[in-house]
Amino acid sequence: MFGTNQQNSHGKMLWFVILVWFSSSLVSQALYMGFYGMPYDALELVGGVGPIYYLLITIELVMWALLAVISISKVMNKVKLNSSNMVPSLGK
Repeated sequence: MFGTNQQNSHGKMLWFVILVWFSSSLVSQALYMGFYGMPYDALELVGGVGPIYYLLITIELVMWALLAVISISKVMNKVKLNSSNMVPSLGK
């Protein structure tokens, strides 16, 4: 309906990746809180990972940007389709 099968496949794959990333982050945080009684310490994470942290932040920002682009394009396509259906038939 919106785009080709390849575009839909990429969109579904991105949603799957984001779902897995979010779920694993949530489970990891829950396990850490279960063992230690408090959430992750952000400064400790930065110190533990080192310069690779910037790469991880970049990957995360790219994923959120892709999600935003896909979501906005779907909304724009939906609005475009709905507005094209409102054109009067002009007596036909």
